[in-house]
Amino acid sequence: MTGTVIDSGDGVTHVFPVCDGFVIGSCVKHIPLAGRDITKFTLQALKDRGEKYPPEDSSEIAMKIKEKYGYVCKDVLKEYSKFDEKEKDDNGNLIQSSKFKTLSHRTINGNNVELDVGYERFLGPEMFFHPEFVHADWRKPLEEVVDEAI
Repeated sequence: MTGTVIDSGDGVTHVFPVCDGFVIGSCVKHIPLAGRDITKFTLQALKDRGEKYPPEDSSEIAMKIKEKYGYVCKDVLKEYSKFDEKEKDDNGNLIQSSKFKTLSHRTINGNNVELDVGYERFLGPEMFFHPEFVHADWRKPLEEVVDEAI
């Protein structure tokens, strides 16, 4: 088996080139972007949008959103337009795009909180392809790191 394994953990992402089933250790690359960065980005997006949630649950909520709703899209601009599409209900009222989701979360205190989940669904993982969005020092996108590894 020959290919590339990309392992994104909590603090770092590794790119492992594999040839005939063996990892080529001298070619392993890493980038300082990983799950923790997506969680921070998601949390900041919720704050910027003014979502209300208990601060003690903030990290858990952001991780749930990332793990349950996050995805990579082919074209960011097209994805924005899908989220911005409005539909009308039977009464002629505008309703939010079905791309938006609602996260229900039970807090530490046992209360239920509901949050709208929107653009952060695809913008969080986008940091791997446009790291300049979130990281001042790292500007090399994942595809360039993969090219260097192989």
